[in-house]
Amino acid sequence: MKRILILLFALLTVFISISCKNQKEAVTPEELYFDIQKIQLDMEYSSLRELYNPEPFEQLKADVMAGKADRLECFFRIQKILKEYKCLHLSLVPRDASVLYSKMLPFYFYCFGNDYHIYWAVPEYKKYLGWKLVKIGDCSVEEARRRLLDYSVLSYETVTGEKYELELPISYINLQTAGLVQKNGKVNLTLESRDGEIKNVNVRALKPLRIRRFIKLSPEKENQFYHSDRSKKYRIITSVEKKTVYVQYNSCQEDESYTCQKWFADIISELQTGKYNTLVFDLRYNPGGYGTMEYMINNELWRNKAEFDKYNLAIITSGRTASCATWFMNDFIRNYPDVKIFGEETGQAVFNYTNRPLTNKLKALNCEFAFPKQLDEDVPELYKRAREVTHSDVHRGTLPDVEVSECFEDFMKGEDTIYNTIYDYFNK
Repeated sequence: MKRILILLFALLTVFISISCKNQKEAVTPEELYFDIQKIQLDMEYSSLRELYNPEPFEQLKADVMAGKADRLECFFRIQKILKEYKCLHLSLVPRDASVLYSKMLPFYFYCFGNDYHIYWAVPEYKKYLGWKLVKIGDCSVEEARRRLLDYSVLSYETVTGEKYELELPISYINLQTAGLVQKNGKVNLTLESRDGEIKNVNVRALKPLRIRRFIKLSPEKENQFYHSDRSKKYRIITSVEKKTVYVQYNSCQEDESYTCQKWFADIISELQTGKYNTLVFDLRYNPGGYGTMEYMINNELWRNKAEFDKYNLAIITSGRTASCATWFMNDFIRNYPDVKIFGEETGQAVFNYTNRPLTNKLKALNCEFAFPKQLDEDVPELYKRAREVTHSDVHRGTLPDVEVSECFEDFMKGEDTIYNTIYDYFNK
């Protein structure tokens, strides 16, 4: 997570230096009109063509030509149009991130269940680490999140996935557009401490260049499970006390320094020590990746079936689990139909349009338009579960067998609520 943040700020710094020039360059209504037309052509020939509705795009083009919508207004309106399709792989991505992140809040939230706690903060706000978000301005957390979702770069497919919008860097521009900024330019947050103290904090947004470092929330007892740390694509953590091997699978990409084959060989090596009776694949932070990785993993799942069949098998999912990570789930369920899923509904729906998106550069909008090239029909095991549980609702993800959420208090004690639940389930 820390390395991801450093990379993000490095990119933002580069983008900011470019943006001063880009934002001064005037774009004509005709140029914006042409970019919208290109999006429409892509939609007409994408895998979403049967769902494509040209009407909102035509209205936007008319407003552009009438001088009612500039570049930023176009961006937000297109984003809102695209969100109606509820397709994770359909998005308008700014090539100049500083358009949205010229200023941002000086901390990050982490979602524990349905509560948001400050997880990273600049030194100025470090005393609020761990405090729970209660309100933004006069809005409840749910209402504020709903407003911000209209201006999110991501297109969420499930309601569960939408919860994690507040885990992303929070753009001041988005807060302002959503009506969550006060007249004095500050953002009012109502926060609650672990002792129940309620405090209103007027936060000033900062330019990324002014954010030199973040301080991370530290539990009272160090959490060996590397909470939300996605710096490694996959890792193995063992607990002899709970007779469990935990495999954190954080990204569907291969690590050249630690191959997929070596990873599985290490898993088998640990299992064969005779210390364990449970194997857990933790996908709660996995947003997807590349299909080539899944082909390799599927081969390993099949090749090691005789060994894996000796153990209790579990998968953990959350609203952050999406895209290629759901392919992994399908492969696992096909090879091991008795596996139990813990956690919460996935962020991507079972019936979805996926695969690596095609992109088209839009000059006037200074964005890339990404759209899916196929309807994902390669997950029959998940379809089967969906028919049994979610029926015909295309905007529902794969649901867990045992629903359980992360708990802030457990985290502060150095424990993982979901891991504890898995242990209790298999040892009751």
